[in-house]
Amino acid sequence: MRKLAALAGAPAVAAAKRAPLALAALAVTFVWMGDYEARADSFSPSLTWSVDDAVVDTPSDATLHVVFPEGDAYYSSWMDFWPGAWQVTPSSEVGLGVKRIALDVELQVGLLGNPCNRQLTVHWDMLNATTDKSRTVTYEDGFKDSNGDGNLDFIDMYPDFNDRILGPAQPLVRQVGVADIGGVTVLEQFLIFEPGATIRGQTLDPALGRPIVPIMDAIGDPEAVPLPGVLTDTCSPLDITLVAFGTAEDGTVLAENPNQAGTYTWRIQLVGLRDADGDGHENNLDPCPLAADADWDPRASSAVGPGDADGDGLPSSCDPDDNDANADQDGDGYMNRADNCPLVVNGVTDADNQKDGDFDGIGDGCDPNPDGGDSEGVAPEVLLSDDVVITAAGATTPSPTAIATPLPTTPTPPPAASAIPTPPAKTATPTVVAPPSTGAGSASSSHRPWWPFAVAAGATGAAGVVLVCQLRRAKP
Repeated sequence: MRKLAALAGAPAVAAAKRAPLALAALAVTFVWMGDYEARADSFSPSLTWSVDDAVVDTPSDATLHVVFPEGDAYYSSWMDFWPGAWQVTPSSEVGLGVKRIALDVELQVGLLGNPCNRQLTVHWDMLNATTDKSRTVTYEDGFKDSNGDGNLDFIDMYPDFNDRILGPAQPLVRQVGVADIGGVTVLEQFLIFEPGATIRGQTLDPALGRPIVPIMDAIGDPEAVPLPGVLTDTCSPLDITLVAFGTAEDGTVLAENPNQAGTYTWRIQLVGLRDADGDGHENNLDPCPLAADADWDPRASSAVGPGDADGDGLPSSCDPDDNDANADQDGDGYMNRADNCPLVVNGVTDADNQKDGDFDGIGDGCDPNPDGGDSEGVAPEVLLSDDVVITAAGATTPSPTAIATPLPTTPTPPPAASAIPTPPAKTATPTVVAPPSTGAGSASSSHRPWWPFAVAAGATGAAGVVLVCQLRRAKP
């Protein structure tokens, strides 16, 4: 996946204003995973949602599990909605630093221009943080503990870049977590808004529930600048497990089930990455997105192989000399696999540093239609949903009825009233949740999604909230 600006603005990311990160030490911590064929036309993520105690008015842990199977296209945008009837305790009523969520992510990455076949596992504890905007903190200063209370300033103060990313909407809940990866500090925020909030100029349908907007580092901040980096690709499989606690360790109630029995639905809208040349590799994963590479495998165990004879990360279909390895063909500071225009100079010293105006995964410097993302492949869209049944106090949730396969004997008529109830179906239907009208990409400096949960706008700027995984800070 091209364009991951050195963890500069995504998880484990240095802000654009911070120095590029030296992450070479990370390479030894990753475990290689086997080869497999990637198909960008395959986009079949799954969602499961459950609660530990499904009784009305009960504080209960809720678990969300999202999986992108091996070989699926990665996603470009993400937005999810918690049912509005859930009773969520505002951040202002919970102590600062109280743990509200545990987040675990497993994904596959490429390092230092090598194939996308290294597995990364990261854990965050998400702590309650202030939603008071009267005291703000910059990205650079947020990692400090200026008052010595044991909390990062990101917890005690409101990040000044949040409103630049989302607009002035007032969150009900804000949570902050950091993870240390090989000496790199990774910032994650989850912001929960009331139903019908206006985010990035888009007023959301209140019937959808409470929007949950994750922000990684300061991705989406228009004042951020992309930087080259060690992490050059991200690809499926991707596995995300999030546990939202009903009760904190100190006994504080954080969230309670609805006060009425019924069936409640969690929804996630996802948009996948485009594949302009139809070769089964998303534009973000394909250094030659306009020239099909049927023999090239971006996840191969070795960089040298079919479709890339010199192993420089630039497939044969667009490599000017496939017998002479050059890891940065255009010399602009971005390695071939991390460059959205590997044959056209568009580096940090250039005005259009990795600019991708239509968010199609192809830099403007080499995009034949820089203002029309739909010209460079279809962005698959899906709306995932899963239901939880909340029961009245004292009621029991019926166990699923086991249906035995009949023996091959003469059948007998079934009893008159033996209809077996069908459990609620988990759905994956075409999205109806304010999808981006064009581009469906990210405003991040990188068009290569990297981490679950980063915020950007759709290509039109008013196309809705797009939660994107990116490894780079937002473009100016």
